[in-house]
Amino acid sequence: NQDPVSGNLPKQKHGFRLGGNAGEAQVTRRYILATLSYSTSQSSPWNDSLNFLSPDLHECNWHRNYTRQNFPFGNFDPVGVFCIIDKGELSSPISFTEEIILNDENYPLRYLELNLRIDNNLNGPLPLEIGHLIDCKAIGIESALRLTGPLPQTMGNMTSLLSMALILNGPDFGGELPSSLFRLKNLTYITIQFNLGKDWSLPSNAQISDDTQLQQIVLKNNFSGKIPSWIAKLKKLQTLDLTMNNFQGVIPEAIGDLSSVKYLNLLGNNL
Repeated sequence: NQDPVSGNLPKQKHGFRLGGNAGEAQVTRRYILATLSYSTSQSSPWNDSLNFLSPDLHECNWHRNYTRQNFPFGNFDPVGVFCIIDKGELSSPISFTEEIILNDENYPLRYLELNLRIDNNLNGPLPLEIGHLIDCKAIGIESALRLTGPLPQTMGNMTSLLSMALILNGPDFGGELPSSLFRLKNLTYITIQFNLGKDWSLPSNAQISDDTQLQQIVLKNNFSGKIPSWIAKLKKLQTLDLTMNNFQGVIPEAIGDLSSVKYLNLLGNNL
């Protein structure tokens, strides 16, 4: 992705939020995002390139601005990869104090977000490399009807991830959720609903850290298997919505001891 004339990458100055060489950080991010682009355009290209792989644009500019209702930016929706600096306290998924930046020449990027919530003809699996996007704060994938395969186990390396939303995706996308996801102490919101795949499930075992921040799990439609007992270890869980699935077996008794839960809904299952 170097400029074909000068051989230089777009201007950059800072490394990862957690430190590191600026050039190394940029090359790493661009490589991971390139593998995402190639892996999900195996049989045909994306409808909109979203500026991905543009040699003369910083990766923070690998997006296009769509006009539609999108909290908290009003009618402004940057689809693709966009980068933000946060001048206030860390919040999720986005705080009102955050600003979008198109490069990190003047400010270090604190987080980036992967917003693929349009029908953009993604086809193929999510690559293993996506799990090494360590400064990614939020992932949203929607209406990707030709996406295939499960979520990679490598997503357990995404230490900055706070929010993940997978909605209205295709019939060949799904599988057992990576147990590694539930080791992420910053992960706060998981929403997986109205997907067409039939083989979604929760892992039978997961190592839950004592400082887990997970507050909301919404899993609707097409999940099956048993509700695992480790959910009772999510001490900050406030919302557990597992409606309209095919969960079977016995509801773990320990879930009743979760004093933090304010909303619990298990309707529409075989429990």
